[in-house]
Amino acid sequence: MFFLTYIKGIRVNEWVMAVNRWLARQLQGGINPTDEQLWNEVTASFTRRFTDSLAKENAQSILRAGVKMKGENIDAYIVEIEELIRLAEYQFDVPQTIETFMDGLPTGLYQKVLELDRPTTYEQWKQAAINRQQDYIHMKARLKAHCSGITTLHQRGWIPRQIMTDPNAMDTLAGRTRGRITGSEEINPTTMPCGGYVP
Repeated sequence: MFFLTYIKGIRVNEWVMAVNRWLARQLQGGINPTDEQLWNEVTASFTRRFTDSLAKENAQSILRAGVKMKGENIDAYIVEIEELIRLAEYQFDVPQTIETFMDGLPTGLYQKVLELDRPTTYEQWKQAAINRQQDYIHMKARLKAHCSGITTLHQRGWIPRQIMTDPNAMDTLAGRTRGRITGSEEINPTTMPCGGYVP
């Protein structure tokens, strides 16, 4: 019981007094003070009482400091922030929780969600963020395939290599002719930007 005198503080005083009373009853009942079961029970009681409390405070502290989405992984961000919200015992559909979620999103993703979806609840924000990030990943993959495809086409000779020698010759390639006939803006894959879009 002597070790209990070292555990002090407003949050633990009540627990220490309760454990002291329990130990005193056990000893009065004839249990040997060196019985290992006594100490196992005290350890289990401490864990039950304070592990949840410490986890809650730690989660609240992390959320106050701010959780940010790392890289492009929206799923990992949602798993992390929802676990912290549960541990902190916060409600999901309150302005503070929604704001915490929004603050962790990359600026571009936040702007797209706000601009295109106008969500109001936590679930709406979550689903919109997932959808917009999936759109971004899809577009990025397509652009990458397109850009690497141009190089491949040049290397394999799919795009004609001959250069028109007569500067006055008319270009009658099917794609260019169709573009001029329909009056649409001509799209030339070789001039499309391959830099990448930031959500």
